[in-house]
Amino acid sequence: MAGTVFAFAVTGALAQDALVHHVDVPAGKLTAAVNRLATQLKLQFVFDSSVASGVSTAGLAGEMTADEALSRLLSGTGVRYRFVGGSTVKLMGATEVSTPVDTDGTKLAPIVVRGDAKRGDRAPNVAVLDAEDIEKAQASSLPELLQKTPGVSMGGGVRLEGQTLAIRGFARQSDVRIILDGAPKNFEKYDQGTVFIEPELLKRVEIEKGATSVRYGNGGFGGTVLMETKDATDMLRPGEEWGVWAKSGFQSANKQFLETGALYGKSDFGGPVTYDGLLAATWRKSDDMRVGGGEIYNYSNSKLTTLLANVGAEYDGHEIRGTVAYGQNDNWGPVAAIRGQSAPSEFNIARYGYKEAMRRLLTWREIEDFTSTLNYSYTGDSDLVNYRMMASFSSTSQHATRPDIPGLNPSASTGGFENDATYTDIKFEAENTSNFTLAGLSHSLNYGVQYFDHDRDIWMYDVANRTQAQYNYGYYAPWFMPEGTQKTFAAFVRDRIELTDTLTVTPGLRFDHVRSKGVPNEAPRFNNPLAGHDYSAVSHQGVTPAISLSWEATPTVRFFADWAYAMRVPNIDEIYSAQSVLTKASGTSRDLDVERNSTFNIGVDMSFNDVLTTGDMLSTRISFYNNHVSNPVTRRFGSANLAGVSGNVPFYWNTPSYDIRGIELQSHYETERMFADLGVSWMTGERTGAVNNIWGPDTYINDLAPLTVIATAGIKVPDQDLAFGWTGTFVDDQNRTPYNQGGQTYARPPSVGYAVHGLFLDWTPTSGLMQGGEVHLAVDNIFDKYYEPYLSDGISAMPGRNFKIAISRKF
Repeated sequence: MAGTVFAFAVTGALAQDALVHHVDVPAGKLTAAVNRLATQLKLQFVFDSSVASGVSTAGLAGEMTADEALSRLLSGTGVRYRFVGGSTVKLMGATEVSTPVDTDGTKLAPIVVRGDAKRGDRAPNVAVLDAEDIEKAQASSLPELLQKTPGVSMGGGVRLEGQTLAIRGFARQSDVRIILDGAPKNFEKYDQGTVFIEPELLKRVEIEKGATSVRYGNGGFGGTVLMETKDATDMLRPGEEWGVWAKSGFQSANKQFLETGALYGKSDFGGPVTYDGLLAATWRKSDDMRVGGGEIYNYSNSKLTTLLANVGAEYDGHEIRGTVAYGQNDNWGPVAAIRGQSAPSEFNIARYGYKEAMRRLLTWREIEDFTSTLNYSYTGDSDLVNYRMMASFSSTSQHATRPDIPGLNPSASTGGFENDATYTDIKFEAENTSNFTLAGLSHSLNYGVQYFDHDRDIWMYDVANRTQAQYNYGYYAPWFMPEGTQKTFAAFVRDRIELTDTLTVTPGLRFDHVRSKGVPNEAPRFNNPLAGHDYSAVSHQGVTPAISLSWEATPTVRFFADWAYAMRVPNIDEIYSAQSVLTKASGTSRDLDVERNSTFNIGVDMSFNDVLTTGDMLSTRISFYNNHVSNPVTRRFGSANLAGVSGNVPFYWNTPSYDIRGIELQSHYETERMFADLGVSWMTGERTGAVNNIWGPDTYINDLAPLTVIATAGIKVPDQDLAFGWTGTFVDDQNRTPYNQGGQTYARPPSVGYAVHGLFLDWTPTSGLMQGGEVHLAVDNIFDKYYEPYLSDGISAMPGRNFKIAISRKF
């Protein structure tokens, strides 16, 4: 497999210490032996396949240090090793040891943990996409990038401005936490998307499904998406101090063109401080999307520009790093970005003509997304001090304006003639990790404090009420999108305790105090004490306990169990949304209780060698999860919920509990010449009563994804540095929806199942003219299938047959 880089990893321990490990590696091919040794020593190996090609080892067994195990395993093979990090080992041929610059195409940067590799202490509910996965996906958005991860679904449709994420049946913005380089990203505007991050910025994405970590807290019941941007170290080849990278791409379904490039470097300039920096820019432009069957969605085009700067300095264990990312997207589109076809009615065409009738449906939408972070870390000689602190500022804004057409008076419920929403987040965080031995047990104690300041600045021009004093002559915040702030102070502690060589327990505790404060609405109609309107501050607080267990039953089988009593504080919309005094549920909702989620996740992670043939590898992860959510917050609507109400009650209230549970499986098989992947996700759940009638019969949860199976099979051609194959997505009917249980006014309609097939080819040449380059070809939806995913609400189909190509090169 010439030119292919392997990485086998298990994280969580230092590799160059003098700890004695139990090692048991049978004789056989070096590739299989290294895979097993990585698991047992908790190391990461990186090497070109040409180093291990045709090499066998006699194996070894016994108690020994990492250095002893490596020396004995490689004795007589002609292969040498070198530590290139605390837990990373590079394997080299005999002639490579003294060569400072690799000339055989070995990739040391970035060092990655492949998604199909053994994960060590990482639980089965965690999925990782590395730089290679991101490049191969050729995704146009973050939801599109993540949608093939078991348990993760994309909602909203084909317009990038309207796409959303759901994880394990949780689809609210506050239930899927988005973090970029440590900075929280928050945006939730009615009928709009929730995340606007360019995949070309990213080197790594980690999806932590569920809410069992005290590291985050307050929300994220579905999970947390952690993204890291590219830096110079990721891009530089061995021996380089600077470089240039360029990439072009094209997709046929919407005639999308992509141009991206980066300039980067790293040097100590002859001094004690090592500096690195990267500047990158991406431009993405497309026409309207052609969905399966040939229909073209009007005004589904996009034009995005993204800039990234990532700079750092390192000296004697001290590291400081700053990042700035900025993205902009301006275009015409339907008022609701979460939408399929946008077309005028025959009546309006006859009345205004097609062009004018179409204009009346559109809005000019300007989106800006900004993220800046500053990180400082120190890893000294003391095991007790491994310190990190960070500060971040992020902002997402959307400004929308309707066409200036005489007689067009858009209603406030659709955003009026003009509206603006800006969400900003400030974060400060400080933490330390202390490693020590107490009472004969090894501890890794991580503790820290966090401060969050979230602000929502919103206004609208309601042209239809421009003469009405009760509407402040048209200028006010929509009653369903109030302005306000939330300030959070939090502290957390978790202790990873090694009870035995194979059994680890990690108890954790978190405290959150959240103070919410609304901004009084400038329209007297929505700032009336008689209607129960009160925008004053209110506080919520709570403790989140958690515990995780990890048991290595055998060197190839590891079991996991996690539990937490997570919490979610009501957000600004839920606390301060209001209606007029003329309605029954008109008041703000300052008396809401905190939502709680008693959640657990159990699973097993297995990795086997020589399963079907000598030298092959099979890894499988299976997890089962259950969420019991109490005090869920919903709008108070429905005749049954408002029956017998006298006076004005809050617009939102706490309702009876619901449960969501499911199973996920992900498996990877690989030999020298072939590979295969299988991902399966199934979930179900019930709510006590219904959202529109809490006293009625139990109903399904509204955001459950249907049974989904994603399969991949491929062939490798090592001599040509090629890999090609097939991928298929198989989705069952979804009839488990409250739509069939009296929820036609609020629930997602049932959806029919579908199967979508694709082909791909990846070429990463390690010699010749294209050395340092990559070519990725794909055909998605090769049979041009028309299909509507369940989370598209039955209003948007997905892209039709789509030819994709991306060519990149380092210089």
